[in-house]
Amino acid sequence: MSVNPVGGLLDSLHVLFYISSIFGVVPYSLWAFAKRSVIQLSLLGNVWVVCSLVVYTGLYHVAITNYLNDDWGSQKTLTNAIGIFIIYMEPLMMAVDMVAGIINQKRFAQCFDRIARLDGHLAGEGILINNDRMRRYTIVLLLLMLIFELYITVYSFVEFELEFTAWSLIWFITTIPTALNSVCRIWNVTLVAAIRQRFNAMNAHMNAIAHGILNYKDQFVGEADADITEIPLDYLEKEIFTVYTQRRKQLAAASPPKKTNPNISTATKVIAVKPYQPKQAVRYGPAQEFLPTDLRIRPRLEQRLDNKLILICRTHDELCEIGKVVNRMYSVQMLVAMAHGFVAITAEFYFLYCSLTQQEVPMLFQSAEVFLLALTYIAYTALKCIVPIFVCWRTKTDSQRTGIEMHYLANVVDECHCYEVVNHLSLKLLNHQLNFSACGFFDLDMTTLYAITGAITSYLIILIQFNLAAIQKSNSNSTVVSNVTTTAMTIVEDVVTTALTTFVSN
Repeated sequence: MSVNPVGGLLDSLHVLFYISSIFGVVPYSLWAFAKRSVIQLSLLGNVWVVCSLVVYTGLYHVAITNYLNDDWGSQKTLTNAIGIFIIYMEPLMMAVDMVAGIINQKRFAQCFDRIARLDGHLAGEGILINNDRMRRYTIVLLLLMLIFELYITVYSFVEFELEFTAWSLIWFITTIPTALNSVCRIWNVTLVAAIRQRFNAMNAHMNAIAHGILNYKDQFVGEADADITEIPLDYLEKEIFTVYTQRRKQLAAASPPKKTNPNISTATKVIAVKPYQPKQAVRYGPAQEFLPTDLRIRPRLEQRLDNKLILICRTHDELCEIGKVVNRMYSVQMLVAMAHGFVAITAEFYFLYCSLTQQEVPMLFQSAEVFLLALTYIAYTALKCIVPIFVCWRTKTDSQRTGIEMHYLANVVDECHCYEVVNHLSLKLLNHQLNFSACGFFDLDMTTLYAITGAITSYLIILIQFNLAAIQKSNSNSTVVSNVTTTAMTIVEDVVTTALTTFVSN
């Protein structure tokens, strides 16, 4: 067994880790975590996960069979197939999450180890990470999960259970697969959100340095540089002009001074010096270490900012690598979750429509008969797809902001050397981008969410059209049968009337 010491982020996830360990979601030593707050690989933890998976799946099957009784074959074959697929997709997702947790247990521990090392490097540069935010984040998600699970399970039990016995309480077992699947989604969201938090911390730090330098320049009381201030320049033009003028000044300083003719008298140049008027001290934040204390001195950062920019670039690369590892750990689970969410939401909406139009609803989709319960189930299923997609998309966009903030800082510093360093580092950032996908089938961003929403709407409209066509066909068949019955009754009445008339006349 190997011990991976972690700190910071994992310390803020105690509640989530305890719940995951007790219910068999993560295969680590609960004792080692409780004593030393470390992730320790454990053979007993792996056995506990496998046993939990077998027990939960068996109890789920017993609960579903007890609930449905003999109603399996009372509906159409296609309806039964869709219902069974949706019902047993929940333990299947739970199994995928648990097996993936066993396979990726070393990667999972290494992610926390690498994040802890990055936090140490960032703290050395004055970039502090508030991991208490992740604690509040996970607690809120766990509370939402608990509220949704209890509401759906208790409401369904009270609404549809005919006999309240001790054995009927087995229905509450059906909430375990969906709850554990939600816990795995919370782990995924937490890791991605932690990566995003570090991107935002670096971006905010560079932005604070830039604003500190701008505040210093606003209070600068020395002589201004006429070559730059007299010419209005945009961002790119300013960079090119600064590099050109500073190199020209360097060449002029390196060239030997011209000899003057002593016969030519030179007039003394009088320089008007403005008296120094000290201004109120302003706090420049993290930029203070790069700025002079005297406002009459023009700030020249030169190479003093290089180490910080290089560290930010390296940290950005490391965070991108951690993000890729997290994506590999959870890509299969996200693919299965998106497939289940698409089918479940479409079916629930369709049978909710059937319930609202007073049509028969299959036993497998009985929750659609209660409007509020159906909407809660749809919202819960949708949130388990929307929240990971949203967090992945925001993390991707925030990682792309690092280059923007770095160029903004270079524009504020406005020095030739800083432009050269930033241009070199920005190429590395451009070639090392972060992206999240579901096994490469689709990216986890808002475009995918838009496409899935459109697909659900399209399929729902198609199903409703088929339903309306079936109703019209049924009504037409009923009309034909009614006409045939009326004709037959008329013929029978005529025959009986004729026979009676003949009998009476005889």
